[in-house]
Amino acid sequence: MAFLRDFERRIEGAVEGLFARAFRSGVQPVELGKRLVRAVEDSRQVGVSRVYVDNVYTIELSPGDRERFADYEHALTSELAALVVDTARENDWAMMGPARVELETDEVLSEGRFRVVSRVEASEQQPVAAARGWGQEPVAAGPATAMLPGEVRRRPRAPASLTLLTLTGAASQTYPLDDSEVSIGRSEQSGIALADPGVSRNHARIIREGDDFIIEDLRSTNGTEVNGQPIRRRRLADGDVLKLANSTLQFRREG
Repeated sequence: MAFLRDFERRIEGAVEGLFARAFRSGVQPVELGKRLVRAVEDSRQVGVSRVYVDNVYTIELSPGDRERFADYEHALTSELAALVVDTARENDWAMMGPARVELETDEVLSEGRFRVVSRVEASEQQPVAAARGWGQEPVAAGPATAMLPGEVRRRPRAPASLTLLTLTGAASQTYPLDDSEVSIGRSEQSGIALADPGVSRNHARIIREGDDFIIEDLRSTNGTEVNGQPIRRRRLADGDVLKLANSTLQFRREG
């Protein structure tokens, strides 16, 4: 499946080589991803006009495997939640709230073994009328939420932007992300041109995939960080802070 391959690339980019060294033995992230996709499929319930799947998934790990995931738990669970969303969207399945993946420790499990359990956790933002398919457009329940009941799949795209943060008190500059791809670099031809000698001429790019925004580092000299983590490819969420050499930007979504 394409979204499983994307998951492997994203999780590799999220934690780079340190992650690969940490997981030479025990449970591998791709194993969790494959089992999670199967859990989403197994949770299907047929409604009046839609197929629904669970939106909260708990992965129970052995103490040893949980400990190895500790330093990367946030990055891993975020990418696993995105994988849940990708699976639901690929099959046009609906959820009653935002997708979330949690890790827990089960003392009984031996190293290399794990289990996945799931449940429905309806969003408090979801109006009862919309949840039952009565007219009103449902409220989006978060940046990584699959379709909700009554949601129009091809809805207008919410605007997004990057704001250049300054430490000198000067006015910040905001760049709208209106195109399907926006380049960032020192080159004057870049969509977002940064006058920073540490930024490569073609440093990174932001790609729009549906309602999601993906940042990719273009093998820059000094690399790209998101929320303090070096990345090669990363899905962005509202409020994420990007650092390119000495330049800091913040990703913002509206609507």
